[in-house]
Amino acid sequence: MVKDDCTYTYTVDDFNKRMRVDDYYGNINSIIKHITEQFHRYQFEKLIFKARLEDFDVMLAHGFIFEAKVDKYFFGSDMYFFCKYYNSERRRSDVWAEEDEIIHTIYSSSIKKKTTPLSSDYTLQVCDEKDIEGLANLYAGVFKVYPVPLHDPKYVLKSMQAGTVFLAYMHQNTIVSAVSGEINHHYHNAEITDCATVPEYRQFGLVQLLLAALEKELFNRKIFCLYTIARARSYGMNAAFHRLQYKYRGRLTNNCNIYEDIEDMNVWVKTI
Repeated sequence: MVKDDCTYTYTVDDFNKRMRVDDYYGNINSIIKHITEQFHRYQFEKLIFKARLEDFDVMLAHGFIFEAKVDKYFFGSDMYFFCKYYNSERRRSDVWAEEDEIIHTIYSSSIKKKTTPLSSDYTLQVCDEKDIEGLANLYAGVFKVYPVPLHDPKYVLKSMQAGTVFLAYMHQNTIVSAVSGEINHHYHNAEITDCATVPEYRQFGLVQLLLAALEKELFNRKIFCLYTIARARSYGMNAAFHRLQYKYRGRLTNNCNIYEDIEDMNVWVKTI
């Protein structure tokens, strides 16, 4: 969106009843004014803004709440997640203390998860278009609810064509675990997302192995800022990122529909 004194890009997310400003330049007050006017055209509940440090106080003055940050997101400068809620239910989390305890337990524990050595019939691969159906089937089987329609092969193809990198483990000609990196080439960052494993394979720690491999793949593509938005209720996923030396940087309240319901999401960050 281009205006006289500013320009910005934004995402309209009907499924999660939210809007998000992804990037911007120019007069921050004008941007907030224009995006708020657009927001009110929808029956949404949450407005998210990826803000820069120099606009921190302005965001607070406009009633936004600081919830999390991503180190080095903008060409080495930090990005700050600010949110504003237009529904009291969307603002309230009844499991916040429990999610705090999960983070406390993860940081307090020195136990390292042992991964079972994989047999030779497991194959690690960077996925291409021939794997689209397999990826869609994996996500359809693992997630009852997900923020984006990964169960749809057309959506997976669109993501792949937009530059998202999918890594997966194959076993007996079937994708049994996958992760992805949604790349922002302009700012050399990537969101690590779409982590899923078929339930009977979860004992082998496949996601953690895939995440380590994805990190190397992204580094080779000159991606230096990695971040993820993980289910705050999932001890396993949060612990996996902690073991890979990601740092906890905050929590987004009732951020998206995932797994079975709308949930809080933790932000983890790593620079490589």
